[in-house]
Amino acid sequence: MTGTRLAIVFSLAAGIAGAAQASISGALGRRLGTIGSAGFGVIIAAVLVVALAVALGRGGSIVAALQQPLWLWLGGLFGATIVLAIAYAPQRIGTFATVALLIAGQLAAGALIDAYGWLGSPRIPVTLARVAGLLLVTAGAALTLKR
Repeated sequence: MTGTRLAIVFSLAAGIAGAAQASISGALGRRLGTIGSAGFGVIIAAVLVVALAVALGRGGSIVAALQQPLWLWLGGLFGATIVLAIAYAPQRIGTFATVALLIAGQLAAGALIDAYGWLGSPRIPVTLARVAGLLLVTAGAALTLKR
């Protein structure tokens, strides 16, 4: 399998996992509270990722991250925001709406990051087709709030 095909399959699998994670974290959040659910999920994820890094001989890269510029640590902060949101929101607005809004927010931020080359990303113009796609996804996300 080529790198591109693997990236596509991995991304789709992550999307499926993300929806399931939102539902499960929301259910755990009802039992433990948002912070407990998010904290437990982050611990499980950290243990698994560190074990994978060590198994692949890449454990040193985790330690090396401590020497990188602090702005690169924002990925962890943003990850915590996502985990907290999916532990809180599904029990209130449903898994479908939570995931739809999460995706709409990611696409809007992604368009800005691409357009301005923020956060070390290459500049990629926002075309009319991309704006139309973003508007359609945003409208779809808003519709998921209707019951």
